[in-house]
Amino acid sequence: MEVQDTEYASAFTPSVLEQWRRRENLFPGLALLMLTVVGWVYIAYQTSTMDSMETMTMEAMSGARISTMGGFVPFVSGWTAMMVAMMIPATLPLILLYRIVSRQRLNPIRARVGIVALFLGYIAVWAVAGLPVYAYALTAQSIGRFAVVLPAVLLVIGGVYQFTSLKRSCHARCSSPLFFLMQKWKPGTAAALRLGVLHGLDCLGCCAGLMVGLIALGMMNLVLVFTAALIIFAEKTLPESHRVARPLGFLMIAGGMAVFGFSLLGGMENGIESPMEEPGMPAMEDSMENMEEPGMGSM
Repeated sequence: MEVQDTEYASAFTPSVLEQWRRRENLFPGLALLMLTVVGWVYIAYQTSTMDSMETMTMEAMSGARISTMGGFVPFVSGWTAMMVAMMIPATLPLILLYRIVSRQRLNPIRARVGIVALFLGYIAVWAVAGLPVYAYALTAQSIGRFAVVLPAVLLVIGGVYQFTSLKRSCHARCSSPLFFLMQKWKPGTAAALRLGVLHGLDCLGCCAGLMVGLIALGMMNLVLVFTAALIIFAEKTLPESHRVARPLGFLMIAGGMAVFGFSLLGGMENGIESPMEEPGMPAMEDSMENMEEPGMGSM
């Protein structure tokens, strides 16, 4: 296969698909998919228990559709599990291609260690990406009613990002696993770890806009998370997947403007319906009662 043919070849391009779907990759492929299932089960469990957590109440009050999930460690654990569930299926072709190349060039033990290092480097990038998300959740909880506009702002930012050159360049590398491997592969555990980090950074740059939109709409909404995972899988693996970016960007920007409009209308309605009372001012009913003279009840 010529280099120019692999540069923009997606994982499901027939010539690339033939490389990574070999029978020798069946067991490791199934093991990674089982890890994905475990990630989805953990997400579903967290989603089902969120209603009983105090932070869910804070989320509903702020309007930011995100919570800290009870603290830093639970948040990072949940975020990392979500990244495992969402990203492994789309990254599976690269991991299996690496396995084939490393088994051809290294002894079996070093090849296995390299696969683990590649995987850990990739997931580490996404785990660290959860830190600004945690900071956003804390900010949303601290600014009170003004947090209601944050989802709209994030949607617009994520939509605009879909049109940037950084998005295009990261997508080109992230969605061409064989070419990426041919360009970056080096022997050794440290090199495999570096390879995973580099691929993780490319995928983060490719998916950043969509992930921002997911955070805006509800990070623990299982339907939204699964929809985002499907879009990521399509963008990273299917031929001509670059055509998804711009329509998705337009949709996110329009959605952000709609959310902003509804947020303003909701704020105006709350302002109209709230009682116009100052601290210390007696309620209307109390005023009416005070107007009755003593002894009126006996008449």
